[in-house]
Amino acid sequence: MTDEQYIDIAIEISKNAKYPYGAIVVKDGKIIGKSDDKTLIETSMYSHAELEAIESASKNKNLYGDLKGATMYVSCEPCMMCMGAILYEEFDKLVYAATLQDSNDNYCPEMITDIDELVKYAKNKMIIVKELHRDKAVHIIKERGANNE
Repeated sequence: MTDEQYIDIAIEISKNAKYPYGAIVVKDGKIIGKSDDKTLIETSMYSHAELEAIESASKNKNLYGDLKGATMYVSCEPCMMCMGAILYEEFDKLVYAATLQDSNDNYCPEMITDIDELVKYAKNKMIIVKELHRDKAVHIIKERGANNE
């Protein structure tokens, strides 16, 4: 599958999640973890889509601490907390759709961080693909934001 197909899966998850964010973890061409409709608040205010997908991958494939070489696909740019987890797990690649600014402007307040600055702390070189299918993800965030008013 392509980056476009995988990011569409993460965006599709965001449509049905309690909050409009979705993430998947792909390793060796297989989806090994994903967030679900329980993401955020259901279990903890720290249960963001990225963290749920990492936890899912770790549990489902017994890969706790062994996600090096994996790719994270997420419907919205990771916050500082989630980016820390992605860096800690040594993902090789991150692909996201909407930006933190998009989320801030249309759904909920965000602490805007410079993802390029954060990635400087990575142990390995990480590829970042920004704003892939951004329009699709922003549409969902806007739609859900309008329903919360």
